[in-house]
Amino acid sequence: MAGQPSLQSQKYQVEDSHEAVFDYVMSQGWGDGLPVIPPTEERVRAMVEATDSPAGHMVGIMGPAKGQATVEKIAINAVMAGCLPQYMPVLVAAVEAICEPEFNLDGVQSTTNPCGVGLIVNGPIRHEIDLNCSRNCMGPGWRANATIGRAMSLIWLNIGGAAPGEVDKASHGYPGKYSLCFGEDEEHTPWEPLHVERGFRKEESTVTVNSFNGTLNVIGATYTEIDNMLYVMAYDFGQMGSNNLHLGKGNPGLVITAGHARLAFEKGMSKSDVKKYIYDNSGVPADKLRPMIRRHRIDAVIVDGVAHQSRTVDDIMIIVAGGIEPYHAVVMPTFGDSYAVTKAIRKPI
Repeated sequence: MAGQPSLQSQKYQVEDSHEAVFDYVMSQGWGDGLPVIPPTEERVRAMVEATDSPAGHMVGIMGPAKGQATVEKIAINAVMAGCLPQYMPVLVAAVEAICEPEFNLDGVQSTTNPCGVGLIVNGPIRHEIDLNCSRNCMGPGWRANATIGRAMSLIWLNIGGAAPGEVDKASHGYPGKYSLCFGEDEEHTPWEPLHVERGFRKEESTVTVNSFNGTLNVIGATYTEIDNMLYVMAYDFGQMGSNNLHLGKGNPGLVITAGHARLAFEKGMSKSDVKKYIYDNSGVPADKLRPMIRRHRIDAVIVDGVAHQSRTVDDIMIIVAGGIEPYHAVVMPTFGDSYAVTKAIRKPI
């Protein structure tokens, strides 16, 4: 039909049942173990049309297989993951981000570390696609969060070539490798949101990718003062066994609630002040590290005899999300050999 995007991917004929499609996808190594939506031409075209680029547009080359991440290939995986077409601009921007050299996709894809690609969305698009930024934002119940995160997992499997056990050598993995996508609660933070901090305008929509490798709950509900809450957060942030410390790189994350941010703000603390507190109070005395540690890797994070979780204060990523009560925070270390990347989300005019 005239005006429809031209699709170049190979076509496969499969029995017309979800069970048959699921079995075939798994037999070809294209799936993540969960049922998929059949990526028919009609569905894939609808995804492509929701972007500002033609189907064949090259978004990036994805390691380690050096796969060509075209809009069409991204669309196929988005369909299988259960995405709606309006999610496509987020995925295109996220693929652009993970293909940047500083993200180190080859390393993230093939390490024994349990890291995956975590997406943090900012700006107006959060509400346009009903992305959860509040209570249970990292859990189930929101189509946008679940399927955008899952699509990224399928994209780096099918385009990047990270077959579990063959290329993806994660010793244990973790559930965030299936899906990890949430928005920042910009409406309830007293500080500038993440994307503004990273150089974008507040009215822009962006996606930030980071190589998160887990979530550690920090309970602060037993304390009433923000100083004590931050003290506990810093203690848990300062893991001796973290990749960030041992590899000397990265943007380790701390997700706090709007309640924490408000209490800190009322005490006169900026986001930078909170970062500095976490940095200063989460270090590990260097003489506590075993002598055989690879010192050449961690020299960059050792200051005055203390090994920190990041090279600088500004390398710590503070994100405001979740329920508004100042009860729980989440420590999110990263691969330790990659850096977060933020890209603008472009919607079709």
